[in-house]
Amino acid sequence: DHRSAPIELRERVAFAPTEVPAALERLTDSDDPLLEQAAILSTCNRVEVYGAARSGRAADALTSFLARYHGLEPHETARASYVHRGDAVPHHLAATAAGMHSLVLGEAQIQGQVRTALDHAIGAGTAGPELRRLFETAITAGRKVRSRTHLGRGVANVPQAAVEFARQRLGTLSRSTVLLIGAGTTAELAAKHLAGHGPRELLVLGRDVARAERLAQRHGGCALTSDGLGDALADADLVISSTGAPRPVLRRHQVDRARRHRAGSPPLLLIDLAVPRDVDPAVGELAGVELHAIDDLRPGVERALAERSTHLPAADSIVHAEVARFTGWMNRREERSTRSR
Repeated sequence: DHRSAPIELRERVAFAPTEVPAALERLTDSDDPLLEQAAILSTCNRVEVYGAARSGRAADALTSFLARYHGLEPHETARASYVHRGDAVPHHLAATAAGMHSLVLGEAQIQGQVRTALDHAIGAGTAGPELRRLFETAITAGRKVRSRTHLGRGVANVPQAAVEFARQRLGTLSRSTVLLIGAGTTAELAAKHLAGHGPRELLVLGRDVARAERLAQRHGGCALTSDGLGDALADADLVISSTGAPRPVLRRHQVDRARRHRAGSPPLLLIDLAVPRDVDPAVGELAGVELHAIDDLRPGVERALAERSTHLPAADSIVHAEVARFTGWMNRREERSTRSR
């Protein structure tokens, strides 16, 4: 996750949604199963494999799986990985769903991402009763933490942190032309937070043109097609990119061409929230361009951590209570299984 691995590694082991079913099938392959039940949680901050099995495999088996699946050497993933077993697993997932392990402490997006991971496992047929109960417990814990504590007060998600980061870099957003690349949930949140700053112009470019148009209309912006990207880059003061593309959607030559039309303009600020990254890192080498990836938001986020961390004990208490219910259910299930043998 973001605490143990830089974005350069996280983007190499990330799973696109379309890749998850095949990966789950390989994890639970009846010929040589690593796990009997499996789920994959892959976000911009983490790549985690959850599973259930009667006999434990060596810890390096899962990290080796991640490496092999993505064409890496096992040592590349092993150094940045952690493995939990037994009761530590539900506690980790519940705390994760509550946003306690997020880059932005208490952020809410992870709740839906945990739900999506469960839905993928159910769809792939790799979520048995134990795994379903594990994820439902985590989702319940996350919901209760957000409703009963102030852990998510203030900057509550990565897009909001990105907008605040941009405001600090530019001084104000009220005179800025902003280009959003992507029209999904992250772009929607970014547009929502940008609206509070009243940018001069909001441009939206998405692969799904209809979705981009709807997003732009909701926030007083203008949707673009791909052939308008060059002009938009030349006009923009700020670009926030957040697509699910497996490869960069913004290359050095595209930004370089736009940069030549920006003579005398302030530096173009690009914030790349995608993992894998949307913007070719070589773009950051260009003069007149300031490129930041999601990990660059960390210093600003950590400044707000002291106030919000005072709510961690209350959040942890909720997590422990939900995990205790789960482990009690598991123990009763095991006892019934033992008696029936």
